[in-house]
Amino acid sequence: MSPVVDGPRRPRRPSHATPPRWGTAVRRPSAAAALCLLLALAACGRPELADPADALPLDGDPAPAAAVEPDLLPGVLDAAAGRATPYSSDPRGTDTGFVGPVTPEGSGELHFVGTDADGRTRWTTERNPSCTGFTLTRTHGGDDLVVLLDSDAAPDRGLLAARTTAAALDPSTGRRVWGPTEVPGTWVGPGLVFAQVAHTVMSADTGPAVALSADTGEVVADESRGGAVLHEYQGTVVLHRDGALRAVDARSGDELWHHADLPVPDTLEGEPGKTSLTYGPRPASGSAPWAVITWERGETTAFTVHDLRDGRALAEPLAGAPPVSVGDEHGRAAVAGTSARSGQPVIAGWDRASGNRAWTVGADPGERPVGIVSGYLYTSLDRENRVRSMADGALLGRGGWLIPVAGTAGGTAVAAVPGDGGADSYTVFPPHGADRERGGA
Repeated sequence: MSPVVDGPRRPRRPSHATPPRWGTAVRRPSAAAALCLLLALAACGRPELADPADALPLDGDPAPAAAVEPDLLPGVLDAAAGRATPYSSDPRGTDTGFVGPVTPEGSGELHFVGTDADGRTRWTTERNPSCTGFTLTRTHGGDDLVVLLDSDAAPDRGLLAARTTAAALDPSTGRRVWGPTEVPGTWVGPGLVFAQVAHTVMSADTGPAVALSADTGEVVADESRGGAVLHEYQGTVVLHRDGALRAVDARSGDELWHHADLPVPDTLEGEPGKTSLTYGPRPASGSAPWAVITWERGETTAFTVHDLRDGRALAEPLAGAPPVSVGDEHGRAAVAGTSARSGQPVIAGWDRASGNRAWTVGADPGERPVGIVSGYLYTSLDRENRVRSMADGALLGRGGWLIPVAGTAGGTAVAAVPGDGGADSYTVFPPHGADRERGGA
């Protein structure tokens, strides 16, 4: 008997506290989260919304950053070779550099700036500071894109946004690739999913959502036409439609898998009653090439992890508290939870680009993934941070150092270094020693 799919509903964005970068109990919100909060507080927009153009080219020399103590960073980064960046909150790492928001003090403006891996500024483009956001994606051909939002609201005049648009730029040059595409609201993810967000900090509810094609920016799924848009990753969209959980190809519209194709976890065998399944919990990151599915039968709950493209299981069933998963734009993902078979904590990972092989290793109770940066998995346990190999999950180091917030494919990473005045300084650090030779990943 096919399991019953609960829905349609889109899970809330993660409400749990993300593990810290700096051994504390709370991590500062990401750039996207901060901008979404700004959206809720400011009731965003401006009167007239011009179509986005190519970004303004820049060629600013990188500036050396203040020296930091070596034990402030994981050993895979060179603490002695830092470069300053202009970023005001967390940037995102592209193949060859970084993109992030810059808010010049006292100006009331918001700019997005692209830099290379050495910290040299490449381009800048301005967006409405009251209602914007950004994310990364990759086209079918493997090209990196940064997707920026803009709107026409004007909070100083009491005007809410009547129009919000998304546009994609080449993160190396700032050249516009596609857009603008009208979207119902801010970026909510995972992937290119955009939705209306309640204008209150007391609610995480979202309204009708859409998913966009990474190749063209066209709307490929729209909740206003029925169903629920749950997850997008580089051309694969997970939907609840016509009473079923299914994944479709954004380019062709072909169905890739259906919930009836997914085997019921063997840990539910022997439990009485009907089996139901739902999508989620969603990844703690804004991007992931896999989906977690929650299964219930009787009093038993299990979680499974599946490749978005073909639905195959990539990790052993998990049980207990909902697992925490993270992913990146390079086909890597990791999840931490409790093995449904052994009852022991485990971390499972997958690197699609490295032989498509999944792995599972034992973990300490409470160890949770924070993010995947430059091909390394960073986790946190109490006041200790850890770095693991994404090739096999091997523990490479541990300490009270900072976890970088973003990295390039070549191993260069940005960390938020605490300043004397309390504000973080976003600093670029190259890979250290042997890691420089092998590209950090």
